[in-house]
Amino acid sequence: MGRHTVTKTGRVALRAAARAAASALALACALIPAAGRADAAILTKGQMAEVNCASVKMQLFYYYLAPEREEKLRDYPVKCKGSSFNIKMPSWVDSVVPAMLANKVWRDPEEGEISEAALWQTPVSIIYEFMELTKKTFPREDMGAEISPGLLVKEYADIRIRMQMSLDRLYRSKRGDSMNGRGRTLMALFNLILREMESVADSISSADQRRYAEAVTAIAVLSQDSFSVLLRSPRAYVQPGEISRTQQVLYTGATVLGILLVFLAVRLYFMLNEEKTEKMIVDYISKAEKWTDAFSRQFINIKVHYLVGAPIALFGLAGMMTFNLPAFIFLTLLGAYIGLRAPNFVLNYMKIKRGLKVDTQLMDALILMSNALRSGLDIVQGFEMVSKDLLPPISDEFGLVIKNYQLGMPFENALGVMEERVTSKMLSYMIRAIVLQRQMGGNLTKVFERIVIDIREESKLEEKTKAMTAQQRIQSIVVGIMPWIMLSIMFMFQPKLMIEFYTSPLGVGVFLGCAVWIAIGMKVVSALGKIRV
Repeated sequence: MGRHTVTKTGRVALRAAARAAASALALACALIPAAGRADAAILTKGQMAEVNCASVKMQLFYYYLAPEREEKLRDYPVKCKGSSFNIKMPSWVDSVVPAMLANKVWRDPEEGEISEAALWQTPVSIIYEFMELTKKTFPREDMGAEISPGLLVKEYADIRIRMQMSLDRLYRSKRGDSMNGRGRTLMALFNLILREMESVADSISSADQRRYAEAVTAIAVLSQDSFSVLLRSPRAYVQPGEISRTQQVLYTGATVLGILLVFLAVRLYFMLNEEKTEKMIVDYISKAEKWTDAFSRQFINIKVHYLVGAPIALFGLAGMMTFNLPAFIFLTLLGAYIGLRAPNFVLNYMKIKRGLKVDTQLMDALILMSNALRSGLDIVQGFEMVSKDLLPPISDEFGLVIKNYQLGMPFENALGVMEERVTSKMLSYMIRAIVLQRQMGGNLTKVFERIVIDIREESKLEEKTKAMTAQQRIQSIVVGIMPWIMLSIMFMFQPKLMIEFYTSPLGVGVFLGCAVWIAIGMKVVSALGKIRV
């Protein structure tokens, strides 16, 4: 077993530090009144009852670790906080303490070898001494008034420093496993007691009697808690058993088998509900055709089946990598939901982006058509010039209008089809102006010039509003992305722990609740950045 040695020079230094601290506290408290008033006790009777009870229990604690114990300690009568009862000595004392007495864990140049039991007795005796010293601040019959804590400042400082030194010995000798593992809890409680002793010193230096009484009472309560640790079984750490390689293979195989059984169960469900399955397939095929047609109207060739199946496959693969059946089912269903929503989301996004591109080219198209009208050409020929001279996407849209017109569709109807296909407010203004001019007449060149001016002014206003709302838009993005980034980082560092939590009912509830509140937060922050004109 390890032994530790404190040199004589170190002990002299520690004692010098103790004397210096005591002198400093005594000097700081020189102005504190020497005696309190008899009608205003520093400690109440209830607080003093805690001190007396702690003093008795610290005595019993000390004698439990002594080499020789009297028989009356096995069932000792105690009067504590107004009630009388007997405290029975813990059964482990008879078997553990002799070994602690024989176990020499510390060597001191002056005291010689110190046993494990004596090492624990030192802080216990110091706490008992503190309690006895504190009793002097309570009114006594033979004095008529309590002693001011200011007169005990030197004794308190000495006790605190000796308590620090005794705890340092315990920490350096690594006595956490003492008394069948109770040492860890006791060392934590003793450390809290030391912190409260520092609060006692601070309260004396600031002449704060209330804080002094609260700190003393806290020490008394913590002392009783430390005694109660002896009377109950310690919280033992159970080393988790290691899983052999064969067991790991079996667990992995069982997990994969469970996932396959889920696939078979889903397949069996669809086979037993053939009519519903056929209806679902027909509905999906019709939706896929509509999505394909909508994408083709945006001049985009895309495989809708891939767009739907990719999220399902990715989320299902992520679920398989967790090797957890509930996580696999949840992620697969989430992938299916995202996959079925993906075509509409992508389509709306592409329509908005295409409309913005058309807006940026519309001013050039209007100028070109206005020049064509001035030169004597009609509006159809102006559309032909735009389709030939400008770049996509506006050239494709105008060219499609001309093709529909050449195939026999009325020009107004061809314009209406383009308005449905392109999400652009200014393009709608242009189409309505052309339709009205063809029905009622008018100077279309002036209308185009006015639309060009409106486009310029609206572009300036839009750029200004974007600059004003940039912070809100960035905040909404951060609110939506940061939680998922942090969740991903936590999964990277503690994957097993995160999977265990988020596959439990509580974890699923937390995940869904957080997702809902994140979505609400994004909506709220995004709404703050919208400007209505």
